[in-house]
Amino acid sequence: MEPIIIDDLTLKQIPGTQEFAQEIYDIFTKDTDTFKHWFEGGMWKSVDEVQKYYQNRALNNDSRWKYAMYGIFKNGELLGEIGLSGIDTKHQTGEIGYWLKKSARGQGLVDKLIPIIEEIGFEKYNLRKLNIWCDDDNIASRKHAEKNSYVLEGIQRARKLWPDGSIHSTAMFGKLKSEWKK
Repeated sequence: MEPIIIDDLTLKQIPGTQEFAQEIYDIFTKDTDTFKHWFEGGMWKSVDEVQKYYQNRALNNDSRWKYAMYGIFKNGELLGEIGLSGIDTKHQTGEIGYWLKKSARGQGLVDKLIPIIEEIGFEKYNLRKLNIWCDDDNIASRKHAEKNSYVLEGIQRARKLWPDGSIHSTAMFGKLKSEWKK
C-alpha cells in the first residue's frame, strides 16, 4: 500500500516490527477503558502478540477477505489506525474500522479520513457497499457514521458479550456506492 498524504497527516501501513508493536501495546494498555471491549478474549497479553497480529495481517493471504488498514501518522507520531477490514471480494462489501489514541480524539480526524477510505473502497476495490459497525452506546462512532451520511440499518440486540460479562448491542450503518459523493 502506497502512503497517502492529507495535509499534515500520513496514512501508511503499520509495520509488524517490535517497535510499533510496543507502541501499540502501550497505547492500548494505557487506555484500557476504551479498548478492552474490542477484544473477544480480552486485551492483548504481550507485545509479541501485537507484533504477530500486525505481521499476519500484512500478509493478507486470504483470497476472499482483504484488509486495507492504514496507520495515521502526524510528524512521525502514530495517532491511530483507519481503513477497511473484512473486504469481501465475492460480495463486494467492506467495513470501515478505526481507532485513535486518547490524545488524538476530538480533533475531527476520523471524519476527515472516512472520505479517503470510502474512495479506496469504492474505487480501488470496486466495492458496492461499505459498513460501519459500532457498539450501540458508542456515541462518537455513531456520530462519525451519521456525519458521513451512513444509514442506520438496524441494531443487533445483545450481539456482543464483553470480557467483563456485560452484553451489548451493535449499531449497523451502511453506505451504498450509489449514495457516495452525493
